[in-house]
Amino acid sequence: MTFNFIIGARGVGKTYGFLDTAQDSGKPFVLMRRTQSQVDIINKPDFSPFKPICTNRHIEIESESMGKYSARFFKDDQTVCYTCALSTIANMRGFDMSDADLLIYDEFIPERHERPIKGEGAAFLNAYETINRNRELPPLNKKPLQVVCMANAFNIANPIFLELGLVGVAQKMRDKDQELYINRERSILICMPKSQKIRAGKSKTALYKLTKGSQFEKMALKNDFIYNPADNIQPQNIKEFKPVVTVGEITIYKHKSRKLFYVCELRSGNPPTFKTDEIELKRYVKAYGYLLNKQYLNNNIKFENILTKSLFELYTI
Repeated sequence: MTFNFIIGARGVGKTYGFLDTAQDSGKPFVLMRRTQSQVDIINKPDFSPFKPICTNRHIEIESESMGKYSARFFKDDQTVCYTCALSTIANMRGFDMSDADLLIYDEFIPERHERPIKGEGAAFLNAYETINRNRELPPLNKKPLQVVCMANAFNIANPIFLELGLVGVAQKMRDKDQELYINRERSILICMPKSQKIRAGKSKTALYKLTKGSQFEKMALKNDFIYNPADNIQPQNIKEFKPVVTVGEITIYKHKSRKLFYVCELRSGNPPTFKTDEIELKRYVKAYGYLLNKQYLNNNIKFENILTKSLFELYTI
């Protein structure tokens, strides 16, 4: 597919496998990380993502700076890849990467301690447009830039899945223990490999003996999204609730007789309505944020599904 999302346990070979296959193809590609500081690190020889590949294959892949934001990795004077960061690619719009047919976006799901990028989902789409340009149009009539996004299972409601409407799809995959999803109309593939053979071996190592039963083990070994607990996802009978406010794609309801709120995608009645641009969200938070934050912390809010919970957290908290 054109847009491929690979979410897997830690240390099962996602980055190594894709970089090794890509460099072996002989065609230049783009390697992207979220932030410029991450790119600056991998551009250094000691932290090169190609270092284990070079060791195992007995080859040399070196790098050279291409200015403030990017570097070129090369083998025998032939370009292997260009590096760039999602957070700064807007500053590289004059840079031509049209010779690359593949974009590998490594670690596209941020951990909670990482600083968010404003409008991160839209930034990803703009980055794609910057690299893809108009290659699909005449006179080039080329295939679209292919994307492989890889990450560990931190957050099912990550910015890119929210932007592309894939949170619900990923949730159903998790619920059904489904490894592969393909949407040919949108040219999307989502893969959540179980990697059972590698997991079985890693489970006997020191770190996973230490962290057995922990959140870390669930993410790193069992490929489970650790930032998305489902304890307050409980579909309710909407007839027992009245609408309080609509914001973006969700409507927040209050129970008619109990101290209970419910968040779902269904819209009904004529409650105050807010859009999701910056100013509208500030107005929404000013009017309802304190009340809803307090109710959320007191576990008085239930959600229809993981998507509505994620959108509520995005808009409110």
